[in-house]
Amino acid sequence: MAYKLNCLSMTSRNVAYPNVHRPSQGKPIQRVSPFSGRTSMLSAPTLKVSQGKRKQALGLVVRAGGNTCRTDLMNLPGDPSLTVFTNVSMGDKKMDFMLKASKAVASCLGKPESYVAVCVEDGKDLIWGGKADPAALCTLYSLGAINLQNNKALSAELCTLLAEHGIPSNRYYINFFDLPRENCGYDGATFGG
Repeated sequence: MAYKLNCLSMTSRNVAYPNVHRPSQGKPIQRVSPFSGRTSMLSAPTLKVSQGKRKQALGLVVRAGGNTCRTDLMNLPGDPSLTVFTNVSMGDKKMDFMLKASKAVASCLGKPESYVAVCVEDGKDLIWGGKADPAALCTLYSLGAINLQNNKALSAELCTLLAEHGIPSNRYYINFFDLPRENCGYDGATFGG
């Protein structure tokens, strides 16, 4: 059978989808018969197809040729993840730094802290300008919220946090990356669906 549907990241089109699950809150799906070409509407409550091992209601799940579209992930705020590499050994103050950095990322990007991931690799071999003085290299990936205002705010927050560990403001870089939703995996799918 072919179903005509809208999947936020896809345009509406007729495609064969053998496994379709849609929760009862959704709009009806227009079914196009491959034999007669006639259309009929399937109401959401009447369309129940098993998702195999995943039995939880995840929003619209469409599988065709191995492709999956998860609309439940498409509206989530998604990944802000911060990675910090430094030649400074933070010792027992590392977790405090990570917790403060997590709050700073959430605050500066306007995202819930429940989605923020922070990884700190301290005590690494790192030189800056040919010297092994305290320095840091940072990367921040996010689905949206990467812009001049947010980047400046987070850079200022990290500058303060890194200074607490003896890293001067002129010896760290932070690179900001705005990821397309389909390029970030989570919960067995991507934020693009």
